[in-house]
Amino acid sequence: MTRRILIIEDTPTIARVQKHIAVSAGYEADIAESLAQTKELLAKNTYFCAVVDFILPDAPNGEAIHYTVNSDIPTIVMTGNLDNQTRETVEKYPIIDYITKENKQAYQYLKKQLIRLPRNEYVKVLVVDDSRQTRNYISSLLVRHKYKVIEACDGIEALKVLKENPEVSVVITDNEMPNMNGEDLCSEIRLQYSNDEKAIIGISSSNALHLSARFIKRGANDYLRKPFNAEEFYCRLSQNVDMLEYIATIKRQANSDYLTGLPNRRYFFEFTNKSLRQKSASNAEVGLAMIDVDHFKAINDNYGHDAGDEVLKALAHAFDSHFPGQLTARLGGEEFAVYFANDSQDESLALLDKFRAYLDTHSAGLTKHNIHFTVSIGFCNTASTNVDSLIKEADIKLYEAKHSGRNKVIS
Repeated sequence: MTRRILIIEDTPTIARVQKHIAVSAGYEADIAESLAQTKELLAKNTYFCAVVDFILPDAPNGEAIHYTVNSDIPTIVMTGNLDNQTRETVEKYPIIDYITKENKQAYQYLKKQLIRLPRNEYVKVLVVDDSRQTRNYISSLLVRHKYKVIEACDGIEALKVLKENPEVSVVITDNEMPNMNGEDLCSEIRLQYSNDEKAIIGISSSNALHLSARFIKRGANDYLRKPFNAEEFYCRLSQNVDMLEYIATIKRQANSDYLTGLPNRRYFFEFTNKSLRQKSASNAEVGLAMIDVDHFKAINDNYGHDAGDEVLKALAHAFDSHFPGQLTARLGGEEFAVYFANDSQDESLALLDKFRAYLDTHSAGLTKHNIHFTVSIGFCNTASTNVDSLIKEADIKLYEAKHSGRNKVIS
């Protein structure tokens, strides 16, 4: 979905730069050069956010901000300079940010904010405070930046909410609460989630010495003293969400195959061994398939390695649609694996043969080189505590499939 942004700017060169930034961040952009044009566009369109110049020919004192804010459009104000009077005027409005045009980093910062806003729609934040007024205030700040918000009135309720909503990324918690305070809540959260899974920001109105240090030693990532400045709140929150995103990206890169995007060998072994340990108590059977592209060397020799890469990427894409509930991975070269943790042997074999038949029939249309390719599959279904033994058994079956004609499933 392409989001629409309204740029309100009377200087054409600046408006063009802002539009270029917005388009590069994934937006469709409309430009208004005056308050009158702003009103016309607001009457005709719905906007995801707006960038508003403080001074316009027919709105010299920031009047355009009123119209975007009153239309419930997240608003970023850009000003030529930010003297005290301008700052006071701007801060009366519930905007998401203000940026000084004279700052050399202004347009880089604008792009960052425009990229963050759509991302924030997928970030869930838990606000924990026994004061309804404080919860409402913090929640309003978060909603302004499009974060998803849930609330709890103390630490005990917060733990319950976290259990019901494991996708929560950030916890913002007061310290002075009944039943369980913020410091103890930090400790409890860290027993279940690491710093790279959930960020915790502690807040307090207390003047107690070393409270910020105590919060951080208990597992918080950051600390703010109430009453805090909204601008600082947003900066610290964004830094913590960015940190979680960076770590997730690093993990994804470490656990993914660079060519196909599938989980790599390292991740496959870690995941399956953990799953097998969990299932060992019940002696439950699991399935594992080893899959190899037939005559892959000939594809590389006849069409080139770029074509071979296209085949591997097409195969990975086919995995997504055929094995949505299973772990698939590229173990190396043209060798792939599928782990069936909860399917019966008959169900797994049926899925594998359907996949094999699909490739035999449709593979020529999956790459720009129109290469027809097939796969051989070896499958085993047994109780095991170690993935190496499963791979070894499935490899034997794969060898049989290769040497008995290829393009078949052997179990």
